Amino acid sequence: MSNSQGTSGEDWADARGALWLAELDSYEQMLEPLGIALLDRAALQNGQHIADIGCGGGLTSRLAAHLVAPGGSVHGIDIAPMLMDEATRRAEAAGIGNVRFSTGDAASFMPEGAPFDRLISRLGVMFFADPEAAFTHLRTLLVDGGRADFVVWASPQDNVWMSGARAIVAEHIELPAADPLAPGPFRLADPDATASLLRKAGFSQVDIAAWHGAIPVGGVGSDAAKAAEFSLRAFSFANVLEGAEPGLEETIRAKVTAFFQQFETPEGMAVPAKAWLVRAAA
Repeated sequence: MSNSQGTSGEDWADARGALWLAELDSYEQMLEPLGIALLDRAALQNGQHIADIGCGGGLTSRLAAHLVAPGGSVHGIDIAPMLMDEATRRAEAAGIGNVRFSTGDAASFMPEGAPFDRLISRLGVMFFADPEAAFTHLRTLLVDGGRADFVVWASPQDNVWMSGARAIVAEHIELPAADPLAPGPFRLADPDATASLLRKAGFSQVDIAAWHGAIPVGGVGSDAAKAAEFSLRAFSFANVLEGAEPGLEETIRAKVTAFFQQFETPEGMAVPAKAWLVRAAA
């Protein structure tokens, strides 16, 4: 979810998925506030059967599994096999028996247990190469009268936790121009376009609400130095620093650290963020 240039399914199944796994705890801590907001709005109930689309390391799936227990279940789906292995391991370690995980491209994958009562996704639906076809398929994963709840990022300008560091890197190294319509974290940043997309895909009663919060970049308890280190190691533009001329990486790191210092709090980093909570009926 952090590639502003667009991320293919192949990337996530390989290099991007491996990078996410390497930074999984930091990412999960950063994104947990959005998962909680998503589940609060979804208001899942005991006995429901849920599909979690683009579930990553499975934190939101595990939280949802508690909400629908004992009679319900959660099926997490992600294209990255290494993340599905880790999600399975973590669920088993936590003794959560009503959640399972499958590797598959949610744009076309038909998981066991479909159709489901509900679909949820924390930042997992912005990377489809053909969004209308993908959401049309997702509609088939829901029972008639079911509901989908997604959370997706708003614009880069509203999410300086990523765009601020990227802008500093771009001052020193040429980065590809961001294509807002390419697969990537901001693909669904326009709520009107997202609503239109969902209606074309067969959904109705589309309702989109803004979420404002703070992101602990680098994880809970992080400081500016750790946030800078994390962003330059884990964000999509980090690879441009490989092979940089001597001293350039240190210069960029110092500037990014200074940028994040304005968001330090006694509890750790709190960088402003905005997302959209999207609800639609099948």
